[in-house]
Amino acid sequence: MRSWFIIPAMGAVCAAGAAGLGVHAAAPLLALGLAGAAVAASIRALVGDSPASLTGAVLAPLLVVATVLDPAQAHGVALVRACIAIAAAGWTIVELARPTTSPLVALLPATIACILSPAYVALVAIAGARLMTAPWQRPRWAVGVPIAGALALVLALIAGLAYHGSLGALGDAWCGSARSPRGVASLAELLATTIGPLAAVAAIAGLSSLVRARHAELAAGTIVVGSVLVSVRSGAVDPSLLGITSVCAGLAVGRLAGTIRFAAGQAFAGAAIAALVLATPAWTVIEHGSRVSRAHASR
Repeated sequence: MRSWFIIPAMGAVCAAGAAGLGVHAAAPLLALGLAGAAVAASIRALVGDSPASLTGAVLAPLLVVATVLDPAQAHGVALVRACIAIAAAGWTIVELARPTTSPLVALLPATIACILSPAYVALVAIAGARLMTAPWQRPRWAVGVPIAGALALVLALIAGLAYHGSLGALGDAWCGSARSPRGVASLAELLATTIGPLAAVAAIAGLSSLVRARHAELAAGTIVVGSVLVSVRSGAVDPSLLGITSVCAGLAVGRLAGTIRFAAGQAFAGAAIAALVLATPAWTVIEHGSRVSRAHASR
């Protein structure tokens, strides 16, 4: 079986898992499926399609569902928005990692992700920079893309720092929250509680995989920074931070399993490590879903 089958397979698995956790509306299921497929594709694009990396491509989408999905708000617009933004950012990374495709293709998902969340605003500038440096013939208006991306980045920074007036309202709407800001240390503690200690350690280890001089890794790195800033601004763990954390954890698991020489050993070790990493957030979301179901049944 070709390794690219992991992409639609994980999309279907994520949608099915969400349905099993109580999501029945079509829009959230489709959005979660798209997010799962995009996260799996981004892992494959960043580290290849070895058996070790494919275990990371399985873990990361499941980690997204286990952390982003809130059974109590499974039918909300916020969930659909967050998942579509994660999906768009993931596909941007995929397109930026492909050397044989037109750089124009990455602009569409980058723009969608930027509109939906300021955590992804730098993707437009990076896609524009790749457009200007690519060996293909480019249109005359291409020079305006990185400029527009830089202006959007400045706007996001100003709106993120504003708490009053029209810019403050823009920051609240764009970040999806109007709560008080949270410190970085407090945010790190909340993130570790949300995804579990093993996943948090794996995500930190996976950051080293992004230290490469390529547009795709640069884009993922800016998502890390942007999602942290948005989470600090909103006072909660933003879904964008959960999404990129899941990607980093998947990269770490794939990299660790890849130290084994034999392909079968890579797959077995990767699956075992992934199960340990996924255990805590999966148990949390299942338990939360059961409580929500019981609460609805008692009404």
